[in-house]
Amino acid sequence: MWVQLPNALSVSRIILGAVVVAISGELTRPRFLVTVGILIASLLTDLLDGYLARRWKSTSDVGYILDSLGDRSVHLAFVLIFLVRYGFHPLFAWLVIFRDITIFAIRVLASEWLFKSIQLQWLSRVQSVTLRLWIGLFLARDGFRVFTGSDRLDTPSFKSLQIGLLCTTIVLAYYGLSQSIKWLIDLDHKTLT
Repeated sequence: MWVQLPNALSVSRIILGAVVVAISGELTRPRFLVTVGILIASLLTDLLDGYLARRWKSTSDVGYILDSLGDRSVHLAFVLIFLVRYGFHPLFAWLVIFRDITIFAIRVLASEWLFKSIQLQWLSRVQSVTLRLWIGLFLARDGFRVFTGSDRLDTPSFKSLQIGLLCTTIVLAYYGLSQSIKWLIDLDHKTLT
């Protein structure tokens, strides 16, 4: 039973992503605090699921996919919330969502993608950090709005920092995607010859 705990933790992040979107309407102090709590819970479950799976030697392809889905659920939830709340152009959300859909399609088509993707773990970690920093900046802005009643961080330099982090995240994501597509094409060529 315990060996299923890592997968359950990953699935919990999928649920947390849906919950944070559901409560994201009006920005109030209680909703802000719940949102911060959900983000902290998702970060903790993300750290814990992988650690437990490796420790209990229960890693699997299903666990890897569930972990990725859990991460994407939370990340996409925050992208959508901030898109609506702060009027970011929908192209940013589309780029993030399309990349994730494409990666999952490649995973289905290329059985060796999981093995090959280990080569890009460093890129995935950097992308994850930039995305989490971006989310952190939005939460800081929400926090100022909730606790001070003003939007002190509504400045051109703060917006530039936010856009810069988001664009960095997207560029890194699409570089990784281009490598995955290259592996898929190489695999297709090997199959044809």
